[in-house]
Amino acid sequence: MKKLLVIVLAIGATLLGVALTDRPLPRADLTVLEIADFNTLDPQRMSYLQDFRLAYGIYEGLVRWDNDTFEIDPAIALSWDISDDALVYTFHMTDDARWSNGARVTASDIAYAWQRAMMPDTAADYANLFFAIDGALDYFEFRQNQLDEYSARPASERTSANALSLRNEANERFKEMVGVTVVDDLTLVVRLARPTAYFLDLVAFPPFYPVHRDTVERYVTVDASSGAIRQDHQWTKPGRIVCNGPYIPVHWKFKREMRLARNPQYRDPTLAKSDTITIVPIEEENTAVIAYKTGVVDWHSDVVTDYVPDMLDQKQRGEREDIHVFQAFGTYFWNFNCTPRLSDGRPNPLRDARVRRALALCVNKQAIVDKVKRTGEQVASVLIPPGSIPGYESPAGLGMDVPEAKRLFQEAGWEDRDGNGVPENALGEEFPVIEILMTKLAYHKDVALAVDQMWKSTLGVRSKVVIRETKVYRDNLKRQDYMIARGGWYGDYGDPLTFLDLHRTGDGNNDRGYSNAAYDTLLERADDERDTAKRLVILSEAERMSVEEEFPILPFWHYNYVYMYKPPTDAQGNPNPGGLRGITTHPRLVQYLFELELVKQGDSQ
Repeated sequence: MKKLLVIVLAIGATLLGVALTDRPLPRADLTVLEIADFNTLDPQRMSYLQDFRLAYGIYEGLVRWDNDTFEIDPAIALSWDISDDALVYTFHMTDDARWSNGARVTASDIAYAWQRAMMPDTAADYANLFFAIDGALDYFEFRQNQLDEYSARPASERTSANALSLRNEANERFKEMVGVTVVDDLTLVVRLARPTAYFLDLVAFPPFYPVHRDTVERYVTVDASSGAIRQDHQWTKPGRIVCNGPYIPVHWKFKREMRLARNPQYRDPTLAKSDTITIVPIEEENTAVIAYKTGVVDWHSDVVTDYVPDMLDQKQRGEREDIHVFQAFGTYFWNFNCTPRLSDGRPNPLRDARVRRALALCVNKQAIVDKVKRTGEQVASVLIPPGSIPGYESPAGLGMDVPEAKRLFQEAGWEDRDGNGVPENALGEEFPVIEILMTKLAYHKDVALAVDQMWKSTLGVRSKVVIRETKVYRDNLKRQDYMIARGGWYGDYGDPLTFLDLHRTGDGNNDRGYSNAAYDTLLERADDERDTAKRLVILSEAERMSVEEEFPILPFWHYNYVYMYKPPTDAQGNPNPGGLRGITTHPRLVQYLFELELVKQGDSQ
């Protein structure tokens, strides 16, 4: 134990030394730790939590959430009108919103950003959210057909001039086809394809934020061979990026740190509580905790080390105050690859829903939560955290049922025919070893090892863990280059579709390659249903299908989120110097960087 302590302190001192000697800027007012670096600063292409958290600080949309109540508050839009049939939204924008280069933020900036998200060229994971807008889906399909037809032309006809002409046509067709109308610089009218009760919730989400057209276009080219728009994302680098939020990135060393400073052009100088913020990405979980303990960071935003339960026990005994657990609007699960063949061409046994269901029914989730995770999560038999959406009734889901699992597995054609303990199909081919793709975080592997024993003892199925660096893992996931992959999802807006769209055919976040016409039909019926109560019943049936019959995913638990920070007040309720103010405890856990600040000596309540 003493040797381990010496190693920990040495690593901590080294980390602190590096942080102090390799930092060209003075220490920021606040330092935040993320467990992965940012994937993109382009709001239309964002998909990960750390990217969104940054977006809330450096961009501003038409509206924003009150992140304690999740009511919709004005932002760029001071007000909005909704037509009696709930199809037309008219946004009235403030005239004092500015980009960081001093230019005024206009309705055209919003329309330009939304068009980017609707174009297949952008490959936006959340393009489907824009299909709530009248004509958006038709426009997406028009553009895809346009590109397909262009690519089929003879090579002699695929020239830079023709590709540019194709783009100009797409720009004109956007104005004609899509229900987004720029009335003037400060008025935007949006017509929906159907009433969408959560539309304002969508508009508060970063993919709906504006970007500065002139800056983005400076790095845009049109590919002569395909006709597609190619984006050089150098426009997102500090010194080039133009933002409209309370902060602007001024320094970014990839996988080292990002520095934010106040945007001097932001319309409300009082909104941001800290003048400067440094964000440090540290993927290795023990190093991340050491960075907090040694004072390198003030807030560790996602504590996942395997000794979290010990730290929680210390807090319960009154021995520490800096670890905090919150229930979250999310679920931890494993993805099943549902495509007909694996990436190496072999037939995929997980294509059969009976196999997926059998594997799910063998898992003792309570034992995993109690003995492996050990941080008090609620076992998940459904995808959407029960009680998290007002008016929505969750299906029952399925628990552990080994006899039914064995029956289903045999019905699917897999049984131990030669007595060697491994199931074979009718051709005598053994059930393949299941590769479980994951990143190197403490509990992922522990969960996999526990499940391996459950599968082996009940079905004779063998598995092995495949650990990949985060970027490779994400690439493999997007290409369905895996058998099973760890996953998880946090809801982006307050409607069941924020989870259920994960299984919709063609959805940008459908990393499982799952497609079921009956499931898609239920979502389409819900899209068309005007009665809120009836709509929620339809969505509940869609979730029931996914978690009781089809199992494109295997849910394990509904997330708790663990943070490390010094609380803003002491045990007596007095200001606690060095404590962190501004953290919200709402299950959506949208933390606004501009609300965060450290308590200073002499601060009053």
